[in-house]
Amino acid sequence: MTKSPSRPRPPLAGPGTSKAWLIVIALSWGFNWPAVKLALNEMPIWSMRAIGLSAGSMLLLGLIKASGRRLAIERRQWPALMLAGCLNVTLFNVLTAVAQTLMPTSRAVILAYTMPLWTALLARIFLAERLSRAQGVALTLGGAGLATVLAPLAPELGSPALRGAIAAILGAAIAWAGGTIVMKRAGFTGDPVIVTAWQLVIGAVTVAVGAIALEGRAVATLAVWPISLSGWAGLLYNSVIGIALSYFLWFGMVQRLSASSAAISVLLVPVVGVTASMALIGDAPSAADGLGFLLITAAVLINTLGAPATAARSQRGA
Repeated sequence: MTKSPSRPRPPLAGPGTSKAWLIVIALSWGFNWPAVKLALNEMPIWSMRAIGLSAGSMLLLGLIKASGRRLAIERRQWPALMLAGCLNVTLFNVLTAVAQTLMPTSRAVILAYTMPLWTALLARIFLAERLSRAQGVALTLGGAGLATVLAPLAPELGSPALRGAIAAILGAAIAWAGGTIVMKRAGFTGDPVIVTAWQLVIGAVTVAVGAIALEGRAVATLAVWPISLSGWAGLLYNSVIGIALSYFLWFGMVQRLSASSAAISVLLVPVVGVTASMALIGDAPSAADGLGFLLITAAVLINTLGAPATAARSQRGA
Protein backbone atom coordinates (compact mmCIF):
# COMPACT_ATOMS: atom_id res chain seq x y z
CA MET A 1 0.00 0.00 0.00
CA THR A 2 1.50 3.30 -1.07
CA LYS A 3 1.27 6.46 0.96
CA SER A 4 -0.64 9.34 -0.53
CA PRO A 5 1.61 12.33 -1.09
CA SER A 6 1.35 14.97 1.59
CA ARG A 7 0.45 18.51 0.68
CA PRO A 8 3.58 20.64 0.19
CA ARG A 9 4.44 22.86 3.10
CA PRO A 10 3.62 26.56 2.69
CA PRO A 11 6.62 28.57 1.52
CA LEU A 12 7.60 30.13 4.85
CA ALA A 13 7.61 28.58 8.32
CA GLY A 14 7.04 29.76 11.87
CA PRO A 15 4.04 31.68 13.28
CA GLY A 16 6.07 34.84 13.80
CA THR A 17 7.31 34.77 10.22
CA SER A 18 3.80 34.02 8.95
CA LYS A 19 2.34 37.03 10.76
CA ALA A 20 5.05 39.25 9.33
CA TRP A 21 4.28 38.00 5.83
CA LEU A 22 0.55 38.59 6.36
CA ILE A 23 1.40 42.25 6.96
CA VAL A 24 3.43 42.23 3.74
CA ILE A 25 0.46 40.73 1.90
CA ALA A 26 -1.88 43.37 3.33
CA LEU A 27 0.53 46.04 2.11
CA SER A 28 0.81 44.48 -1.34
CA TRP A 29 -2.96 44.20 -1.82
CA GLY A 30 -3.53 47.68 -0.40
CA PHE A 31 -0.99 49.27 -2.75
CA ASN A 32 -2.62 47.40 -5.63
CA TRP A 33 -5.51 49.90 -5.65
CA PRO A 34 -3.44 52.98 -6.58
CA ALA A 35 -1.31 50.77 -8.86
CA VAL A 36 -4.42 49.83 -10.85
CA LYS A 37 -5.40 53.51 -11.01
CA LEU A 38 -1.99 54.43 -12.44
CA ALA A 39 -2.44 51.80 -15.15
CA LEU A 40 -6.04 52.83 -15.87
CA ASN A 41 -4.88 56.41 -16.44
CA GLU A 42 -3.26 55.16 -19.66
CA MET A 43 -5.09 51.95 -20.59
CA PRO A 44 -8.66 50.99 -21.53
CA ILE A 45 -10.51 49.21 -18.72
CA TRP A 46 -11.05 45.81 -20.32
CA SER A 47 -7.57 45.60 -21.82
CA MET A 48 -5.90 46.62 -18.58
CA ARG A 49 -7.77 43.97 -16.62
CA ALA A 50 -7.23 41.33 -19.32
CA ILE A 51 -3.47 41.87 -19.39
CA GLY A 52 -3.16 42.02 -15.59
CA LEU A 53 -5.29 38.92 -14.99
CA SER A 54 -3.64 36.93 -17.78
CA ALA A 55 -0.10 37.65 -16.62
CA GLY A 56 -0.99 37.28 -12.94
CA SER A 57 -2.86 33.98 -13.34
CA MET A 58 -0.10 32.45 -15.44
CA LEU A 59 2.52 33.47 -12.88
CA LEU A 60 0.38 32.08 -10.06
CA LEU A 61 -0.06 28.75 -11.87
CA GLY A 62 3.71 28.64 -12.34
CA LEU A 63 4.34 29.28 -8.64
CA ILE A 64 1.85 26.56 -7.69
CA LYS A 65 3.42 24.07 -10.08
CA ALA A 66 6.91 24.89 -8.79
CA SER A 67 5.73 24.25 -5.22
CA GLY A 68 4.86 20.65 -6.11
CA ARG A 69 1.08 20.95 -6.13
CA ARG A 70 -1.15 19.34 -8.77
CA LEU A 71 -3.34 21.73 -10.72
CA ALA A 72 -6.23 19.29 -11.29
CA ILE A 73 -9.83 20.18 -10.40
CA GLU A 74 -12.60 17.59 -10.15
CA ARG A 75 -14.73 17.63 -13.29
CA ARG A 76 -17.99 17.95 -11.35
CA GLN A 77 -16.77 21.19 -9.76
CA TRP A 78 -16.03 23.05 -12.98
CA PRO A 79 -19.54 24.54 -13.52
CA ALA A 80 -19.57 26.12 -10.05
CA LEU A 81 -15.95 27.18 -10.48
CA MET A 82 -16.74 28.94 -13.75
CA LEU A 83 -19.72 30.77 -12.24
CA ALA A 84 -17.69 31.80 -9.20
CA GLY A 85 -14.84 32.94 -11.45
CA CYS A 86 -17.18 35.14 -13.47
CA LEU A 87 -18.52 36.73 -10.28
CA ASN A 88 -15.39 36.85 -8.10
CA VAL A 89 -12.94 37.79 -10.84
CA THR A 90 -14.58 39.00 -14.05
CA LEU A 91 -17.30 41.21 -12.63
CA PHE A 92 -15.34 42.30 -9.56
CA ASN A 93 -12.27 43.39 -11.51
CA VAL A 94 -14.14 45.10 -14.35
CA LEU A 95 -16.57 46.91 -12.05
CA THR A 96 -13.89 48.12 -9.62
CA ALA A 97 -11.93 49.43 -12.60
CA VAL A 98 -15.02 51.24 -13.91
CA ALA A 99 -15.55 52.75 -10.46
CA GLN A 100 -11.94 53.89 -10.22
CA THR A 101 -12.28 55.83 -13.46
CA LEU A 102 -15.38 57.62 -12.13
CA MET A 103 -14.67 58.23 -8.43
CA PRO A 104 -11.64 58.69 -6.18
CA THR A 105 -9.81 55.43 -5.60
CA SER A 106 -9.92 55.91 -1.82
CA ARG A 107 -13.73 56.08 -1.91
CA ALA A 108 -13.84 53.00 -4.15
CA VAL A 109 -11.72 51.11 -1.60
CA ILE A 110 -14.05 52.08 1.24
CA LEU A 111 -17.19 50.96 -0.57
CA ALA A 112 -15.64 47.82 -2.04
CA TYR A 113 -14.73 46.46 1.38
CA THR A 114 -18.38 46.07 2.30
CA MET A 115 -17.90 42.67 0.60
CA PRO A 116 -18.10 40.54 3.80
CA LEU A 117 -21.32 42.28 4.82
CA TRP A 118 -22.98 41.49 1.49
CA THR A 119 -21.74 37.91 1.88
CA ALA A 120 -23.46 37.58 5.26
CA LEU A 121 -26.68 39.01 3.82
CA LEU A 122 -26.65 36.75 0.74
CA ALA A 123 -25.85 33.72 2.90
CA ARG A 124 -29.02 34.47 4.86
CA ILE A 125 -31.06 34.67 1.65
CA PHE A 126 -29.59 31.83 -0.42
CA LEU A 127 -28.09 29.46 2.14
CA ALA A 128 -30.67 30.00 4.91
CA GLU A 129 -27.87 30.79 7.35
CA ARG A 130 -29.14 32.51 10.47
CA LEU A 131 -27.65 35.90 11.20
CA SER A 132 -25.88 35.95 14.55
CA ARG A 133 -26.19 38.90 16.89
CA ALA A 134 -22.70 40.02 15.85
CA GLN A 135 -23.67 39.87 12.17
CA GLY A 136 -26.81 41.89 12.86
CA VAL A 137 -24.73 44.57 14.56
CA ALA A 138 -22.21 44.44 11.71
CA LEU A 139 -24.88 44.89 9.03
CA THR A 140 -26.37 47.83 10.94
CA LEU A 141 -22.97 49.50 11.25
CA GLY A 142 -22.17 48.74 7.62
CA GLY A 143 -25.46 50.28 6.48
CA ALA A 144 -24.70 53.35 8.56
CA GLY A 145 -21.23 53.54 7.00
CA LEU A 146 -22.65 53.34 3.48
CA ALA A 147 -25.20 56.03 4.27
CA THR A 148 -22.48 58.25 5.75
CA VAL A 149 -20.36 58.01 2.60
CA LEU A 150 -23.24 58.39 0.14
CA ALA A 151 -25.45 60.98 1.87
CA PRO A 152 -23.24 64.01 1.04
CA LEU A 153 -23.28 62.90 -2.61
CA ALA A 154 -27.10 63.04 -2.86
CA PRO A 155 -27.21 66.52 -4.45
CA GLU A 156 -24.91 65.24 -7.22
CA LEU A 157 -26.85 62.05 -8.01
CA GLY A 158 -28.21 63.68 -11.14
CA SER A 159 -24.80 63.03 -12.67
CA PRO A 160 -24.77 59.79 -14.71
CA ALA A 161 -21.06 59.39 -13.94
CA LEU A 162 -21.62 59.44 -10.18
CA ARG A 163 -24.57 57.07 -10.38
CA GLY A 164 -22.50 54.77 -12.55
CA ALA A 165 -19.57 54.89 -10.13
CA ILE A 166 -21.73 54.00 -7.12
CA ALA A 167 -23.54 51.24 -9.01
CA ALA A 168 -20.23 49.82 -10.25
CA ILE A 169 -18.45 49.66 -6.90
CA LEU A 170 -21.44 48.30 -4.98
CA GLY A 171 -22.07 45.88 -7.85
CA ALA A 172 -18.45 44.72 -7.53
CA ALA A 173 -18.85 44.11 -3.80
CA ILE A 174 -22.10 42.18 -4.34
CA ALA A 175 -20.57 40.16 -7.21
CA TRP A 176 -17.65 39.14 -4.98
CA ALA A 177 -20.10 38.15 -2.25
CA GLY A 178 -22.14 36.17 -4.80
CA GLY A 179 -19.05 34.28 -5.89
CA THR A 180 -18.31 33.43 -2.28
CA ILE A 181 -21.85 32.06 -1.84
CA VAL A 182 -21.45 29.92 -4.97
CA MET A 183 -18.22 28.47 -3.59
CA LYS A 184 -19.79 27.75 -0.20
CA ARG A 185 -22.80 26.08 -1.77
CA ALA A 186 -20.63 23.95 -4.06
CA GLY A 187 -18.57 22.77 -1.08
CA PHE A 188 -15.12 22.92 -2.66
CA THR A 189 -12.64 20.71 -0.84
CA GLY A 190 -9.51 21.19 -2.95
CA ASP A 191 -6.44 23.31 -2.29
CA PRO A 192 -7.76 26.91 -2.07
CA VAL A 193 -4.83 28.42 -3.96
CA ILE A 194 -5.44 26.09 -6.92
CA VAL A 195 -9.16 26.87 -6.91
CA THR A 196 -8.34 30.59 -6.85
CA ALA A 197 -5.78 30.26 -9.63
CA TRP A 198 -8.32 28.64 -11.95
CA GLN A 199 -10.86 31.33 -11.09
CA LEU A 200 -8.28 33.91 -12.15
CA VAL A 201 -7.74 32.01 -15.43
CA ILE A 202 -11.50 31.98 -16.04
CA GLY A 203 -11.60 35.70 -15.30
CA ALA A 204 -8.66 36.39 -17.60
CA VAL A 205 -10.30 34.54 -20.51
CA THR A 206 -13.70 36.19 -20.11
CA VAL A 207 -12.22 39.67 -19.68
CA ALA A 208 -9.99 39.13 -22.74
CA VAL A 209 -13.09 38.26 -24.78
CA GLY A 210 -14.67 41.46 -23.51
CA ALA A 211 -11.58 43.46 -24.46
CA ILE A 212 -11.65 42.09 -28.01
CA ALA A 213 -15.38 42.72 -28.35
CA LEU A 214 -15.45 46.21 -26.84
CA GLU A 215 -11.94 47.54 -27.47
CA GLY A 216 -11.13 45.61 -30.63
CA ARG A 217 -9.63 48.49 -32.60
CA ALA A 218 -7.30 49.47 -29.77
CA VAL A 219 -6.32 45.83 -29.24
CA ALA A 220 -5.67 45.31 -32.97
CA THR A 221 -3.47 48.38 -33.19
CA LEU A 222 -1.69 47.59 -29.88
CA ALA A 223 -2.88 50.94 -28.52
CA VAL A 224 -3.69 49.44 -25.14
CA TRP A 225 -0.26 49.58 -23.50
CA PRO A 226 0.92 52.22 -21.00
CA ILE A 227 2.94 55.11 -22.35
CA SER A 228 4.74 56.22 -19.19
CA LEU A 229 6.87 54.67 -16.48
CA SER A 230 4.13 55.12 -13.88
CA GLY A 231 1.60 53.35 -16.10
CA TRP A 232 3.96 50.42 -16.67
CA ALA A 233 4.77 50.30 -12.95
CA GLY A 234 1.07 50.10 -12.10
CA LEU A 235 0.44 47.32 -14.62
CA LEU A 236 3.47 45.26 -13.57
CA TYR A 237 2.72 45.71 -9.88
CA ASN A 238 -0.87 44.58 -10.39
CA SER A 239 0.17 41.49 -12.37
CA VAL A 240 3.19 40.28 -10.42
CA ILE A 241 2.59 41.42 -6.84
CA GLY A 242 -1.09 42.31 -6.58
CA ILE A 243 -2.25 39.04 -8.15
CA ALA A 244 0.35 36.27 -8.43
CA LEU A 245 2.65 36.73 -5.44
CA SER A 246 0.03 37.97 -2.97
CA TYR A 247 -2.38 35.10 -3.58
CA PHE A 248 0.41 32.52 -3.42
CA LEU A 249 1.74 33.85 -0.14
CA TRP A 250 -1.73 34.40 1.32
CA PHE A 251 -2.81 30.80 0.95
CA GLY A 252 0.57 29.64 2.23
CA MET A 253 0.41 31.82 5.33
CA VAL A 254 -3.28 31.49 6.22
CA GLN A 255 -2.90 27.74 6.84
CA ARG A 256 -0.59 28.48 9.77
CA LEU A 257 -2.59 31.09 11.63
CA SER A 258 -5.88 31.45 13.47
CA ALA A 259 -8.89 32.78 11.62
CA SER A 260 -8.77 35.98 13.70
CA SER A 261 -5.13 36.68 12.76
CA ALA A 262 -5.89 36.18 9.09
CA ALA A 263 -9.01 38.33 9.33
CA ILE A 264 -7.15 41.23 10.92
CA SER A 265 -4.62 41.05 8.10
CA VAL A 266 -7.42 41.35 5.53
CA LEU A 267 -8.83 44.33 7.42
CA LEU A 268 -5.51 46.10 6.98
CA VAL A 269 -5.94 46.05 3.18
CA PRO A 270 -8.48 48.91 2.92
CA VAL A 271 -6.51 50.92 5.48
CA VAL A 272 -3.41 50.57 3.29
CA GLY A 273 -5.46 51.13 0.13
CA VAL A 274 -6.87 54.45 1.34
CA THR A 275 -3.52 55.63 2.74
CA ALA A 276 -1.60 54.61 -0.38
CA SER A 277 -4.15 56.33 -2.62
CA MET A 278 -3.66 59.54 -0.66
CA ALA A 279 0.13 59.28 -0.83
CA LEU A 280 0.63 58.09 -4.42
CA ILE A 281 -2.20 59.56 -6.46
CA GLY A 282 -3.22 62.53 -4.34
CA ASP A 283 -6.65 61.40 -3.16
CA ALA A 284 -8.15 63.52 -0.38
CA PRO A 285 -11.02 61.63 1.30
CA SER A 286 -13.75 63.81 2.77
CA ALA A 287 -14.73 63.79 6.43
CA ALA A 288 -17.81 61.75 5.46
CA ASP A 289 -15.57 59.24 3.68
CA GLY A 290 -13.42 58.94 6.79
CA LEU A 291 -16.35 58.42 9.15
CA GLY A 292 -17.97 55.95 6.78
CA PHE A 293 -14.67 54.11 6.52
CA LEU A 294 -14.46 53.77 10.32
CA LEU A 295 -18.04 52.47 10.53
CA ILE A 296 -17.56 49.97 7.69
CA THR A 297 -14.23 48.78 9.10
CA ALA A 298 -15.83 48.25 12.51
CA ALA A 299 -18.69 46.37 10.86
CA VAL A 300 -16.36 44.07 8.93
CA LEU A 301 -14.24 43.48 12.04
CA ILE A 302 -17.29 42.48 14.10
CA ASN A 303 -18.64 40.29 11.29
CA THR A 304 -15.31 38.59 10.63
CA LEU A 305 -14.22 37.96 14.20
CA GLY A 306 -17.73 36.97 15.25
CA ALA A 307 -17.95 34.19 12.65
CA PRO A 308 -15.47 31.75 14.29
CA ALA A 309 -17.16 32.16 17.67
CA THR A 310 -20.59 31.52 16.15
CA ALA A 311 -19.31 28.42 14.35
CA ALA A 312 -17.75 27.11 17.56
CA ARG A 313 -21.01 27.56 19.48
CA SER A 314 -22.90 25.76 16.72
CA GLN A 315 -20.48 22.82 16.87
CA ARG A 316 -20.79 22.58 20.65
CA GLY A 317 -24.55 22.61 20.40
CA ALA A 318 -24.67 19.97 17.66
